[in-house]
Amino acid sequence: MHGQLIMLCLTAFFILSTCNRVYVHPFNLLTYNKSECERIQSQDPSTEKIFFPTGIESKNNAEDDIKPQTNLEEGDLGAVEKYLISLIEDLSFRAVAGWWKLQKTDSILIPYTDFFRTFVSFYLGASGNTSRSLQTFLGFEDPSASLNCTSTVNGFKVISKLKKIDNYLFSKDSNINTQRTVCMFVSPSVALSETFVHGLFSTADNFYIRAVDVKDSAKAVKLINEFLASKLQVNTKSGLTSIDGTANFMYISHVQFKGKVAKSFLLPNHQPFWTEPNKKIMVPMISVSGMFQMTEDNNANLFIIKISLSDNDFLLLVKPINGNTLDNIESSMKWDTYITWVNSLPKRYTYINLSLPRLKIQQSYNLQDLLPSLYVSELLGKNADFSKMSKTNIKVGKVINTIDFELEEGGTDPNGESNTPPENKEGVEMKLNSPFILALCEGTTKSLLLLGRVVHPTNII
Repeated sequence: MHGQLIMLCLTAFFILSTCNRVYVHPFNLLTYNKSECERIQSQDPSTEKIFFPTGIESKNNAEDDIKPQTNLEEGDLGAVEKYLISLIEDLSFRAVAGWWKLQKTDSILIPYTDFFRTFVSFYLGASGNTSRSLQTFLGFEDPSASLNCTSTVNGFKVISKLKKIDNYLFSKDSNINTQRTVCMFVSPSVALSETFVHGLFSTADNFYIRAVDVKDSAKAVKLINEFLASKLQVNTKSGLTSIDGTANFMYISHVQFKGKVAKSFLLPNHQPFWTEPNKKIMVPMISVSGMFQMTEDNNANLFIIKISLSDNDFLLLVKPINGNTLDNIESSMKWDTYITWVNSLPKRYTYINLSLPRLKIQQSYNLQDLLPSLYVSELLGKNADFSKMSKTNIKVGKVINTIDFELEEGGTDPNGESNTPPENKEGVEMKLNSPFILALCEGTTKSLLLLGRVVHPTNII
């Protein structure tokens, strides 16, 4: 009897405590709390430590002297991370749609977290109206609609969460290799805030800051491209051909992604790929046979196939059929269309003999070219306030995101499944030999890591 009474009391307490629990919006977990606001407001700006970057031709790495020790978060994704993922997918899809319109005949591949993180990096150094504009642009809407310190997003918290998201979403196994490098270039007279620099170290696997004199534009371009070539593991071009002589700050990030298709092999001869209905090129093709999830949607006139790259990460390849075009598919897409595609795949698997191009795509995007199509052309303009970045009046020049994406043959099967066809059944022959949409997804959360179109499978900038 006594035990039953205790259980009854515990049950009642649990119910009452659950009912009284106050829901906290994830936004509020990313803002400054009251004590943090008081500390910020009491700080003397004149005591801020500054950092003079090493000259680009120097062999020394001055940023190594101020590199902080960072404790990265691990574990499953919670409400805050999932909230951030929704903002990343919304903003990044707007970028993809913008580039589709600006570059209608070229391959487009946008790494979602990299695009989002680029603007978070600028947010760390922004003040006043620029800070508020960037917060709104990133999608951080205050649920209480208040305008004070405790409704301001703490960019350092966001950076930490983005790193946790990356560590969770991108598989680290023999089939997938990823690396992110960030380089910032400033004029020799510009000293940067150490607080700002510290916040950026965890945004990339490799992080560099160098001073370069942009008065001689041609020499500066040559020095920067040579520096990038020496730091990147792959032979990638930045797309940097000119520099605005009035700018004193540039930002270049590079994402390398290499994936291998399990149990695949390279066909001995190049095969035709139709970049246009009446124009073909000869490209290396991968062949793979096995059990895949696929569907042909005759209402939407598209074909979808899912290819696992690891235990969690997979490719979703979408090709127009029945006379449909890539333009039609792109124009009807929304930020969450890929979820509809994933959910449309049948639970049953079909044995398929699939051939698809061996991809090697390098692309470079100057985000300053994109901002007008997103109706925020002055977001990083000459009147923007980046006084948290430097006491010098920062004038932002090129802001470049580059990607080096490769899809190769010879990967190991992440699920250990047999590629033997079912008894008495022949495999369905499928060829991806014309432009298609490519999405890289994480299976557990169904988060989108990369989205774009493949028009030319071996597009090297």
